[in-house]
Amino acid sequence: MNIGGSIVVLVIAWWIAFQALLPVGVKSPAETGEKMVGDPGAPVRADLLKKGLWSCVIAAVIWAVLFSLVQYSGLSFDDLPSP
Repeated sequence: MNIGGSIVVLVIAWWIAFQALLPVGVKSPAETGEKMVGDPGAPVRADLLKKGLWSCVIAAVIWAVLFSLVQYSGLSFDDLPSP
């Protein structure tokens, strides 16, 4: 796997992990009992930095697994069956 492929895999894995983590732990003002100011569907506390960092960890693990499979097992993307 070259550097370009590695970056693409890392970015895609990060984006999927980030999108999956966005709804985790989100509460609306109605659920917390706070007064609704502004949009009632907006989360009270989104914790985007924490979710972004967890996404980095998850993406790094996914990248490491794929990298080790491609690098050390002899598998390549050319081995995948084409339609």
